Amino acid sequence: MELHLTSEQTLVRDSAAKFIAAAGPKVARGFRGQDPGFAPARLRQVGELGWLGILVPSSTNGLGLGLTELALVLEQAGRGLVCEPIGLAAISAAALGLGRTPHPMLLPAMTGAALVVPALEERAYGDDPLAPRTQVAGKDGALRLSGQKTFVCADGADGFLVSASGRDGPALCYVARNAPGCTLSTTPTAEGRKLATLSLADAPGDLIAPRSSSPNAVDVLYNLALMALSSELLGAMERAQEITLDYLRIRKQFGKLIGSFQALQHQAVEIYIRIEAARSLLYQVAANSDAYRIDSAMAVTKACIQLHGAIGFTDEHDIGLYLKRAMLLSSLFGNSAAQRRRYAASAGLTA
Repeated sequence: MELHLTSEQTLVRDSAAKFIAAAGPKVARGFRGQDPGFAPARLRQVGELGWLGILVPSSTNGLGLGLTELALVLEQAGRGLVCEPIGLAAISAAALGLGRTPHPMLLPAMTGAALVVPALEERAYGDDPLAPRTQVAGKDGALRLSGQKTFVCADGADGFLVSASGRDGPALCYVARNAPGCTLSTTPTAEGRKLATLSLADAPGDLIAPRSSSPNAVDVLYNLALMALSSELLGAMERAQEITLDYLRIRKQFGKLIGSFQALQHQAVEIYIRIEAARSLLYQVAANSDAYRIDSAMAVTKACIQLHGAIGFTDEHDIGLYLKRAMLLSSLFGNSAAQRRRYAASAGLTA
């Protein structure tokens, strides 16, 4: 698929590619087991470039751009296995700017001085984002939240955007990491970074109330999260494909380049088709400001491992890092089965 970008969008993409060239598999390996699992200084540099405020209106000092520009930046981040949570930070900044009056954490979040991330999941296989079991009670200015959130990318986070059920339906609240009643327990992932369970026991929070004409803040943030993860997954798929095609061009078996074997050519074409279909869907979604999960990343990265043969299964080879990144990102905010259930419910489909 050929993207027809404006000169401004081309500049955003090229700037992102140049910045992210300093990342890559070697840097990603170095962050394994570290706390935090990324470089805060690099996140601040992203803030200085304006990308954390890419969806924030210019009236509140953001760039005031759209989902296409965000997708272009995060696609490059996926290619470079960037460990800094650029996507989660950017969509959280957008949510903090939803209200009639921007939240005080908006400026620190946009500059990278503070990291705010979503905390929306409560079960392993996905939930209805508009029916959280976490509860919020009290009046605005004196809200208290109780419940538990899972699979939170809490590494280095200063606060969380928590979905909760209240008197008027689902609500989005900001909860500081050091708030009373807020505790975290972490679990390592196959990718090397950690996910956390966030427990709230009568923890104080601030309501993120959208304008009256805007959709529910929880729904907005959830859809933005799917868009951000899908953009990174697309970049990871692209780079995994490039590494694999390079390998097919140099690896010999039985005296011939394995890229000349028809069975492997067919599989390489299947990978290409999946990536182009994902790219087409992603940028159509970005142009129409709606969000659905890209569901090809696991299939593509697994196929790339297989095309490498035995060496692809070793930890020393870079191709495995792209599979592990796909495993992590594909599991967040509901897996593919959860997204299909969500689509079926919204379309009124029955089994």
